[in-house]
Amino acid sequence: MIEDKVMSKAEELNKRGIIFIQKKQGDEALKYFNRAIEADPNFKDAYYNKALVNLALEQVDKAIETIDNVLIKDPNEGEAYFEKGNIFFYYKNDVKAAVELYNKAMYFGIKNEAIYYNMAQCMEATGEREDAIKWLDRVIIIDNKSVEAMMKKAEILIDMRRYEDAINCYDGILRIQADNEGAYHFKAVLLGETNKVEQAFETLKSAEEILGKRELLEFDKCLLYEKEKDLEKALNCINSGIEIDDKNILYLSKKASLLILLQKIEEAKKVYDYMIEIAPEEMESYFSKASLLMLNKEYEEAFKLYETIIEKSDEENPYRINSYYYKALCLKSGNKLEEAKEAYEEAVGKYNLLIVKYPYDHQLHLLKANSLRDEEKYAEAEELYEYILDLNKNLAEVYLMRAKNRLGLGKENEARQDLKMALEMNEAFKKVIDLDEELSKLLA
Repeated sequence: MIEDKVMSKAEELNKRGIIFIQKKQGDEALKYFNRAIEADPNFKDAYYNKALVNLALEQVDKAIETIDNVLIKDPNEGEAYFEKGNIFFYYKNDVKAAVELYNKAMYFGIKNEAIYYNMAQCMEATGEREDAIKWLDRVIIIDNKSVEAMMKKAEILIDMRRYEDAINCYDGILRIQADNEGAYHFKAVLLGETNKVEQAFETLKSAEEILGKRELLEFDKCLLYEKEKDLEKALNCINSGIEIDDKNILYLSKKASLLILLQKIEEAKKVYDYMIEIAPEEMESYFSKASLLMLNKEYEEAFKLYETIIEKSDEENPYRINSYYYKALCLKSGNKLEEAKEAYEEAVGKYNLLIVKYPYDHQLHLLKANSLRDEEKYAEAEELYEYILDLNKNLAEVYLMRAKNRLGLGKENEARQDLKMALEMNEAFKKVIDLDEELSKLLA
């Protein structure tokens, strides 16, 4: 007959502490873990549990001190190095210290999926992606059904643009979990990105047969149809997604953009109105509708929306910051020139204040430069565009804006060069240029 093991006093106190963790009463839990340590200073579980509560109470340095007490008693305790490494990685954001501690933990015998996975994350954080994959492969060797490791490996492979290898990872995941929606999603996206559209549709069809209709998968189909320039089918898919969740702002926004491409402007306006109704605190919907009204030359209504954004949002909200400029542009486009002049001056003043706080934010400088350009202060604007490009020469939008400014300075050749540079970086700007009579003439 096997006798029940008698629980020691330290174990009993530790067990009580765990009960208080489950009750989310951290201070009470600490009391019992401390008593467990007093009862048996070599009872390591109490130290680890105490450190866990320290972290829950945001006492990070105390958690490290608690783990150090284990190492003082036993410098060869691998688990303690592992736990301390986790604190440095997840709470201190000190990757170098975490790697050193994980290496010590492995030296003293900790060799499992958890430490290999964490090493992979450390390698990824330091840009050592090949090494990260090697550590994840170790996880998968130990547990060939570790979906978490496979998903992380695929994510890193995507960052490395090794799309075929990533697709193989997702295939492996689907052999283990045939109902993994994320794997279907990412595989379909990658197939679409690599112009294997038919295979992408087949992947989504397989997903639907197992999972039924899912809003994410409908969104994926929408993007594929949009890529194929079949906007009506794209719209049907996004509508199917919205039927599942009619308050999904991302999907509603996509629907509005498709309606605009289909020249269904009034319907798009109604979608934006609905978005504003269900999420009145989200400024993106106001801004998107205002942009549409600007394109449709409904300047007064657009102006009201920019005013609303400025009134309702925080000072550093990006939509508010942009609205200073576009509010002035509305007035200028509506031929309210005196009011526009005041609005541009106000916008420049606002941007000056923000630039003091964020001197390297190119978007602030660009908005200020555009405001100066629209006021026909071409020389000042030119100097600012140059400064922005000195900060970062890879901003296609800035070349486009500077081209417009250079026309004001009578520098047609330089403007033409800027347009060519913008198009080299982003071919999509061709549509913008075609809509501008002055700019389109430069490329004729």
